[in-house]
Amino acid sequence: MKPIHDKVAKEEFVIGNTYNVSLRGKPLYSAEVVKFHGGCWATVRVTKPLSDEVAQMYTPGTEFDIKVAEYELLSY
Repeated sequence: MKPIHDKVAKEEFVIGNTYNVSLRGKPLYSAEVVKFHGGCWATVRVTKPLSDEVAQMYTPGTEFDIKVAEYELLSY
């Protein structure tokens, strides 16, 4: 049986845009989308942590992949 993936439409998460990223209601960081072709995964670049609590984990300029459907995303 194939695993089921939560896919995000290409139009909903735009390369070059910056989003505030939260997990289960907890704000984590602002990040710019570096790579996304639609689907499950995207590469993001942290622009700033959203709280002192996570500042050491999410330093500006850090790039990593996220499973987009796992997070709450707010564009600005």
